[in-house]
Amino acid sequence: MAVSFLNLLDKFRPHKVYKPSPLLGVTQFFVLASFWFLIIYGATVVTTILFAKFIPDILYNLKLFAIADIVYYLAPLIAVMVLIPANATFLVLNERKILALLTVRSGPNRVGPNGFLQTAADAVKLLFKEDITPKGADKLLFTLAPVIFFAPSVIAFIPILAVATNNSGPFISCDLSIGLLFILAVSSIPVLGLVLGGWASNNKYSLIGGLRSAAQAISYEIPMVLTIISMIVLTGSINLNEIANNQVGGILKWNLFAFGNLHLLLNLFPLGKNSLIGLYALVLLMVCFILFFMYLVSACAEVNRIPFDLPEAESELVSGYNTEFTGMKFALFFLAEYTALFIICCLASILFLGGGHLPVSIGDENKIIESLANTRFGDLSWLLPSTVLMLKAYVLIFVSVWVRATLPRLRYDQLMTFSWKFLIPLSLINIFVVAVLVSLKP
Repeated sequence: MAVSFLNLLDKFRPHKVYKPSPLLGVTQFFVLASFWFLIIYGATVVTTILFAKFIPDILYNLKLFAIADIVYYLAPLIAVMVLIPANATFLVLNERKILALLTVRSGPNRVGPNGFLQTAADAVKLLFKEDITPKGADKLLFTLAPVIFFAPSVIAFIPILAVATNNSGPFISCDLSIGLLFILAVSSIPVLGLVLGGWASNNKYSLIGGLRSAAQAISYEIPMVLTIISMIVLTGSINLNEIANNQVGGILKWNLFAFGNLHLLLNLFPLGKNSLIGLYALVLLMVCFILFFMYLVSACAEVNRIPFDLPEAESELVSGYNTEFTGMKFALFFLAEYTALFIICCLASILFLGGGHLPVSIGDENKIIESLANTRFGDLSWLLPSTVLMLKAYVLIFVSVWVRATLPRLRYDQLMTFSWKFLIPLSLINIFVVAVLVSLKP
């Protein structure tokens, strides 16, 4: 009797009942991702409208002009402070769900429908975890390390807001003429937080992780910066808005596809007096694809993504530089890591994939913008570029998670060799070829 009862219970175990088809799993993921996107985007939009329009209007009516102006220009900062934590929370769940789909698992499915609130529950849990400082640690630097790692990620996102909103309203203050250089400069700071965190923890594994992060940052910043310099030479600008706006008019105008020169390839067929122009377009197309590949690889190494996660390397260093951190300090490292991933994907979208512009003709895009500009809620034309830019960034994030599920972690010597013996020489060759192409531009 007892044996038959146990056999009956076995039939109703979750792993027996929950056997979804791949199509069902993908559908559930898209539903979950759509809801999270609406929450993130909706919260950011509502907060922005509140601080950029409604509150200033009320303060102007009360004759509090100075305070109204301050609130108005605080809107970009408030938008960032709302977007960054919510977006990072979603990206953690997004990565766990995609990895589960790619490895034929259920993934997180306990908190909320289909695990909808799993990372929100994790965030709340970390808030109430005890904050422990190890014996022998440098308390000041141990506390500052997560802040130094996280704060630059928030600051680096500000120039991207100008592209995402097309300089609408208070976001025009985010449009820096040297936006690209500003992001590069600010993005070089977080590695100091990792080194300080590793050293201040008084843990040999954390120290090794911090030193690895410094060596890795030095190695992969070089090809990344050289790649971006090549793009600056080709575009003739370091302003993110100018780079994005030069790609309007369809997918063939994107920088990835030879800066709108793809049609010149037709001069190769048949071979004739214009074949040199076709050859120019072919070389330019190859250079653009190589630059795109090099940027993604070196940027992923900069933010310690698998297969370049040697500073963490759980199988070797427990958890690397963040081994001794708990509670919100530990959460800040995660927030910064996923924010940095989001920033490099947004930057890739701006530099190569048209920024916030749709892959349609100029006329069609202008019609959509005009319809959004004349709504009962005012000018909402900034909704289009911000939505498009975020979706492009999410596609690149999906690719990075796909790579994580596919490739194993590199050995440390392989990591350094790949940069110094392959990426850096290739980036130097690319700069030379780019200079030749610019001088021979037809």
